[in-house]
Amino acid sequence: MTAYATMPNFGSNSNLTKEDSSKYSESSESNAISEKTESGYTITRARFKQPRRRTFETAFTNLRESEKLELQDFEEEVGGIITPFYWRNPQSLELILVQFMEPLKFSYSGTGVSRRWNVSGIKLREV
Repeated sequence: MTAYATMPNFGSNSNLTKEDSSKYSESSESNAISEKTESGYTITRARFKQPRRRTFETAFTNLRESEKLELQDFEEEVGGIITPFYWRNPQSLELILVQFMEPLKFSYSGTGVSRRWNVSGIKLREV
């Protein structure tokens, strides 16, 4: 059995998080396969025995420089979008095995000596 890493959430304990709840969303992936025919019809069928996977979008705001570096190191550790990892859902506190759907994007929001970072559009797919 493989031991997967857990994504940092920067809370004071494992149930608290610095994720911005206003940027949280959850949806389900389609498990259908569609194909267009020459006559213009679309044939659709379900993927064989594959349940619909959940997808999540979240964000961190106002991260300190050290937290930004920790998140970048974590992304590097899991190989970007390659290796699954555990992520704690900030709404249900459920620990879910997920993968990044795209690389993280950091934006600087600090002023002067206050070095703060935002990470928006963190897209995750349930494995």
